[in-house]
Amino acid sequence: MNEVTILLLTGISLFCDVPSLHADDTSWLDTDRIALGYRVGFNISAKFRNLGSAPLANNPSVTGLSYQDGFVGTDNTGNAGGLTSFWGYENANQVVDNNGYLLMRSSNPGALGSTVDNGPYHGLELSYNHELARSKKMRWGIEGAFNWTDFAASQEAAVSSGVVAVDAFPLGYSPPQPPFTGTPNATPFAPLLGTTPNRLPVTVSSRLEASLYGLRAGPYLDVPLNNRMLITFSGGLALTIVDGEYHHSESVSTPGGTTMTISDRTSKVSPELGGFVGVQGSVRLAEHISVFAGLQYQGTNRYKSRVADTEAQIDFGGAIYGSAGVNFSF
Repeated sequence: MNEVTILLLTGISLFCDVPSLHADDTSWLDTDRIALGYRVGFNISAKFRNLGSAPLANNPSVTGLSYQDGFVGTDNTGNAGGLTSFWGYENANQVVDNNGYLLMRSSNPGALGSTVDNGPYHGLELSYNHELARSKKMRWGIEGAFNWTDFAASQEAAVSSGVVAVDAFPLGYSPPQPPFTGTPNATPFAPLLGTTPNRLPVTVSSRLEASLYGLRAGPYLDVPLNNRMLITFSGGLALTIVDGEYHHSESVSTPGGTTMTISDRTSKVSPELGGFVGVQGSVRLAEHISVFAGLQYQGTNRYKSRVADTEAQIDFGGAIYGSAGVNFSF
């Protein structure tokens, strides 16, 4: 039995054995109430994407392989003996296994693993309702609320070579210091690179942690069922301020057995606007105290955070929140 089912059954139990479905004029006299409750979120997912990166520019008139951090072209010998003088690289950490290999990375747009939903996500909400008018059977007014929800999503995946790929080219000596670009015209002393790459598996680890601070406001409608039970309908605007931290790392195992990991992280605070509709049931325990349980649907713009050539997203498009707590009326 999941948490949504438990919340629904709790709400139903609040209204079981209702003795009367008519509230008289003297019931629910208070015009204001403050509520504090537990809040739990569902159907909030994270996606991790590779945005792609342009390959290092080389001579377009010469055929070859282009990478984000280097290239392997065809020299004027046609790469005789499986070697070329026309190659280049950008960073010293591309040389691995005691100068045995030179690594080059390519990057193309695509998903880094599957969609992640680690819900439920737990939090709290404080709300305030002020009545503006009433009739014999209904009351209506303005509702405002502040809430907080803790969010975290992570995954580790071996990505498709079409999205992120690392090739190891045979080297065998200490190359010129980077950045280096070789010559297309081979000479007796030109630095050479093997042209047959070894494709290495890439494991990508992604993690997004965020505090979701929410503000919502809009009209509400109270429908008393009797002197003890009340249903409230509400809707309006919702603002979610996402304070997120995104961690991304890529690991490869070189032909010599060395594991290399490159990590990046970034933080971003972003307000995301949306709307909500909700229903809540309350049961009075004392003159000014009642307990409640409710459900709320909230649609909010997607949050995005980027580091290097990757992006993390939080999708709030179909978020559902359950709540339960205590009302204090006056």
